[in-house]
Amino acid sequence: MLDSAAMNDLHLRFCDGSQPDLLLESGVHVLGRTPAGLGPVGADAPALLQLCNDRRGIWLTVNEGMRGVHVNGRPVQQVAMLRAGDSIHAEGSELLLYAANDDRTQPPPGPPLRDPAGSLRMVLRGIGGAHHGRCISLDRSRRIGSAASADVRIEGSGIAPEHAVLEAGNGCAMLRHAAGDVLVNGRPVRQALLHSGDQIAFGVQHRFVLEGPPPPSPGSARSGPSSEADAPPEPPRRRWTQGVPWLLLAALLLAAALTALLVFGAR
Repeated sequence: MLDSAAMNDLHLRFCDGSQPDLLLESGVHVLGRTPAGLGPVGADAPALLQLCNDRRGIWLTVNEGMRGVHVNGRPVQQVAMLRAGDSIHAEGSELLLYAANDDRTQPPPGPPLRDPAGSLRMVLRGIGGAHHGRCISLDRSRRIGSAASADVRIEGSGIAPEHAVLEAGNGCAMLRHAAGDVLVNGRPVRQALLHSGDQIAFGVQHRFVLEGPPPPSPGSARSGPSSEADAPPEPPRRRWTQGVPWLLLAALLLAAALTALLVFGAR
C-alpha cells in the first residue's frame, strides 16, 4: 500500500499516446469518449469511467451500461480498488496507473543483509497470469524466467530463460539481474528495492504483489551486536520507604511513641 504522499503522485498513462498522462489528484476524475479516444471529459459530458482518489486509495467506478472493462485482464462490472502498476483496458484503450516519483527503484550496492525470520514472512502472490492465486515464499532466492529449472516459471514474449532474481531480507526484497524491463508499480526497471505492497509485472500478463511485514523505519535496522548505549536505561532503584504507605508508617511511629510513654511513664 502506498503512503499518503505517494497517493498524491499517481498518474494515469494512456498507452497509445492519444492523451497526456493524467495526474490523479485527490477527488474524482471522469473519463469519457473524446475525439482522440478515451480521455478526461468535463463533469457535464457522458462518463464511461470514474477514478476517485481518496484517503483509502484509488477507486475505479464503471458507469452503468459500460461493458468490456478489464483490470489486469480480469473483468470489472462496477467497482474496483486499484494499486500502482494496474493495467486498465476499456474502449479499446490501455491505461496504466503508475507512481511518478518512486525513490525505491535503485537498490543499495551489494546483497541485502540476511534476515531469515523476516524472509519467511515475505511471499510473492500471483494476481495475473499462470500463477494467479499462488503464493511463493521468499525464504530463499527465487529465479524467475522461462527455463524449466526456474523457481517461478513464466513464459511469453520478451521473457528470458533467466529473467530476474528475487531475494528477501530485512523486511524488503531485491529485484536483480533483470534481462529486460520489469514493471514495478508501473515503472520499468532492471533492478529495484521492493517493499510490501509493491506490484511487479513481467511481460504483459504475469503480475505479482509482494506481501509481508511493513518496511523497517529509517534507523531501526542496525547491524552488529548491541552496545551499552543501545540498551534501555536502568530504572532508578526504589528506596525502602517508597514501598511503605505513608499513613501506615505514621501509624507505626505513633504506636511506638505511645508504647514508650506507657512503659517509661509508669515508673
